[in-house]
Amino acid sequence: MDDTLLTVGILFVLMGLAGIYITFSGISETMRPLAEFSVLLLVLGVIMIPGGLFRGGIPQLSGPKVVVSLVVVVGLVSFVATTAAMGIGPWTPGPPEISGGPTPFNVTITIVPGSFNPTQAENYVPKEVSVVAGYNSTVIWVNAEEVPVGHTVTSDQGLFDSGLFGQGMSWTFTFIREGEYPYHCTPHPWMVGKVIVLPSSPSSAQPSS
Repeated sequence: MDDTLLTVGILFVLMGLAGIYITFSGISETMRPLAEFSVLLLVLGVIMIPGGLFRGGIPQLSGPKVVVSLVVVVGLVSFVATTAAMGIGPWTPGPPEISGGPTPFNVTITIVPGSFNPTQAENYVPKEVSVVAGYNSTVIWVNAEEVPVGHTVTSDQGLFDSGLFGQGMSWTFTFIREGEYPYHCTPHPWMVGKVIVLPSSPSSAQPSS
């Protein structure tokens, strides 16, 4: 048995599982590259563990190191299987669908120059908008920074995430469900805004400025 290879394999599996859980815990879509790296670590760990156990021949099951290693591996597999069955972790069902196709009218929110500066009061302009579902509930965020700075539009409730979009770029999202949707910028958390979606009705069908 190769103790070093076995230990590294177990560590890789632990790191891979941790990375996957962190990525899919609703923090942000911008963390997705971590998932790809974590899956690689997990695969390498799964490959290395049998190599460490059986290198040099079949180990004696009475050895304390082998018993501990088997307990760790069985524990990891049991943990993954249990959380998957209970709908916890990366297997948790996604948030309810709140987006749809474009509406006849839209609303534009500008990320004004200097929004990356925490001392600047203005960032998302307007900071709060009210729209009518199915009428003008397509919202467009435009990054108007004068320097190459990326921003995100990330739901505080984990319902949507634009990912980083850079200077001169935009991101569009159409809301189909009424409610209040606060959001922020992941790399610049002082940037906050809110979209209020009103139910579709003749009295509320007025474009938002």
